[in-house]
Amino acid sequence: MELMLEAAVLHVLDPNADFPILSQTLLENEDALHYLGGLAAKAWNNEEAKACSFTDDAPLLAHLDHLDQTFLAVTTDLAESWFDIVRQNPSIPAADAAFLLLNIDGTDYFVGMKLNYKTGYAHFFDLDTGSASTGISRQDYLLPSASGKADEVFFVDLSTHQVRVLEKKYEIDGHKQAYLSQRLLSVRPGMSPKEKLSAIRDIAVEVNQQFYGSTGVDEAELAAAVCEEFREFRSASSQPGAPAQPAPVADLCEKLYGNLPHAREAFEQALAEKEIQMDEPIPMPAAAVRRMEKQSLRSAGGVEIKVPVSVYRDENAIEFIKNPDGTTSVLIKNILI
Repeated sequence: MELMLEAAVLHVLDPNADFPILSQTLLENEDALHYLGGLAAKAWNNEEAKACSFTDDAPLLAHLDHLDQTFLAVTTDLAESWFDIVRQNPSIPAADAAFLLLNIDGTDYFVGMKLNYKTGYAHFFDLDTGSASTGISRQDYLLPSASGKADEVFFVDLSTHQVRVLEKKYEIDGHKQAYLSQRLLSVRPGMSPKEKLSAIRDIAVEVNQQFYGSTGVDEAELAAAVCEEFREFRSASSQPGAPAQPAPVADLCEKLYGNLPHAREAFEQALAEKEIQMDEPIPMPAAAVRRMEKQSLRSAGGVEIKVPVSVYRDENAIEFIKNPDGTTSVLIKNILI
């Protein structure tokens, strides 16, 4: 990923104050810009960030086409709205709000990050008494460390106006809910890559149970297919030339149900109900795929075996034997002791 930070400003959203502290100048310190760019990169790659779209009456929509000229004014308005939400809901942590203009892989984005305060400790020293005196003081307004993260972030694609939102739930109006997407941005929340992959997995299991019981496509086969696509994508991405694109969901469907037309139809219909399109890229968040690379098998007695999906269908390595009572026995071959 190539990231270029073009402009940044920091506003203070401390609910203990009567008003937000709004900066009238851009950040120019190189260390600060590097710090914010690093946090933005981590948020961009977070598998829980959701793809969203603006509602027709979203206030921010009218300013996106001229944001390079009105950046400070627009961020001031957003910071004031954000401050009001934080002050009215004590469960939302106090924070600074950083707003950025970023270019990620050739695309321009408007970014907002809420940097929640952390408590930490620092040393101090006093030489005024004539003899050196040192101590430790508590700091309640520390920003996340460079190795930390921002928990609440949005990215607005300035060409398509599509939005990516990373948000948390807080106690608001008596129950836990997310507020960033709807109360601040006025966007319709979608699904994150992690949620989409989980939905695809759940749908495949349901279709298998509905049509084929324990004889059809199982979760391990789905995991093997996803991991195979992920390896092919990573391999293509490492080659010089045009950037590789993940395979569409239709390719995964073909691998799973190419010879099972009724199951394929049910799979496609269930995906459509979740608003997952067949021509969209397979969601492949790296962390989620890594968790799928080993499938757990558990016995009724509590024995658990983890089997790499790379050998799951290799009869020379492992064999699944169907028992008359409906259970399955596992024969593991070529064990080294």
